[in-house]
Amino acid sequence: MAKKTGAAALQTEVTTDDEWRLVLERKGLVVVDVYSEWSGPCLAMVSTLKKIKMELGGDLVSYAVARNDEISSLERFRGKSEPVWIFLQDGKMVNLMFGAHCPNLQRLLTEEIRRVQQAESPKWIIPVDQRCPEEETRWQEMESIRKALEEKKKAKEDAEKKAKYEIFLSQMMAELCEETALLLYPWVFKDDDGNYKDKDKCPAYAELVHELLPDRYDVVEEVKILLNEEMVEKMMVESNLEITEEILKGLTDGKCMALRLKGKPPQLSWPVPFPHECPEELEICPIRAVDDVENYLNYLLNARNTSTDQPEEIKSYMERHTHVQEADPNVEGDTDKVYPAAWTPPQARSKVHVLKTIFSNYMEKAHPYEEPVPPLPINAFKYEASKLPAVTDAYTNWQEYVVHFGAFEFDDSTYARRLASTPEDFENKVKHKTGGEVFIVIIRRAHDEAFLAFAGIEPYFLSEDNDEAEAIGAVYFPAGAVDLIPQDTEEEEEEE
Repeated sequence: MAKKTGAAALQTEVTTDDEWRLVLERKGLVVVDVYSEWSGPCLAMVSTLKKIKMELGGDLVSYAVARNDEISSLERFRGKSEPVWIFLQDGKMVNLMFGAHCPNLQRLLTEEIRRVQQAESPKWIIPVDQRCPEEETRWQEMESIRKALEEKKKAKEDAEKKAKYEIFLSQMMAELCEETALLLYPWVFKDDDGNYKDKDKCPAYAELVHELLPDRYDVVEEVKILLNEEMVEKMMVESNLEITEEILKGLTDGKCMALRLKGKPPQLSWPVPFPHECPEELEICPIRAVDDVENYLNYLLNARNTSTDQPEEIKSYMERHTHVQEADPNVEGDTDKVYPAAWTPPQARSKVHVLKTIFSNYMEKAHPYEEPVPPLPINAFKYEASKLPAVTDAYTNWQEYVVHFGAFEFDDSTYARRLASTPEDFENKVKHKTGGEVFIVIIRRAHDEAFLAFAGIEPYFLSEDNDEAEAIGAVYFPAGAVDLIPQDTEEEEEEE
């Protein structure tokens, strides 16, 4: 059964679905203060409600307070600290107000009572478990904010992921600047009947290994491998090559031969300088320009012999070694397919994925990669001058985690001068203290103890958001800024 509250039995307390149904069955206008258990009802409005009932509403209006925690129709209001006032008539919602603004509630309640007295229809009538127009507007706004925050979070995560990926690629490309890979198609090692034959009896392999590569590349490792679609997709990342059914068929129709190559110094006529010279600011300087080992290999495979000693131009290695798979007459629309003998990564970014896919053991042993540890997040605190002793203690105990400390004339990054960079300097060097100074501290949050030491001093401002803390650090502690301690003019004149 619904209970009366202590405020002169003015409002009926409702906590269950059964009690809520009784409220909906009431005649006249019912005004309900909806609240969550943790926040409590809006007691500040009780005197206003009582006054309006006595002077204007009488028996026409009744009041209730509804704890929404276990009332299913009010589920959407749970967990909110803002007061919600629902106006009911004939079991339906006819108006709603958010907030604890007394004049607004007084005005709205007066308007609703007069409307009912004059038997006028409300602007809208909605079941209680549905959103009213104002709720819908608020919900749409909150959804827009939520989606914007989600998009911002996702964009940040994607940017961080891409940055990590680029750091990885940059390191691998530098380490692998003299290495690359080459893949020979399965058809190269098959006879006309589809049977495998000795590799040295395969023209495409023999010419490559015994004629084209010597003096230019060392074949460091050679492995036969049966590729599948997943491996091809991993291998082709960054290759800018569309993986078609035809390509998949050619690479997975038997075992490929994968060669891991190490480049030798290119011929003197090659236009790219060797060894490579890097700008001084680069931390890692590859001995060979990034992409050069791939460009040189592709040049060798695709260059035609235009020597004047030959009566006519000789086709390139890639042009001479191809395989034509004739169209299947039983398959409608099937056409001849031409497969090359070899595929090589077009540039260094692609090479990294090829080597990780095919030569994974080698990469793990010879080129292990440990993801750089991201910098610890930073937090920002602002304190009033009265907190100096406690701030000094925290600074002394956790100084290794303090990124910036500044004592400023007041809290304004545009006009306030920085008086000191340590609590000790502020105490000893700033002779005339106004009491209006502020201390701004930026710490690196290595662990919670350091954070709690500064948070426990009751700062008037605290930010755990890394981006916000970085922005505060940038405006209050710009590069090259120095302490500007006010001089005592009278003391200086006396000394003179």
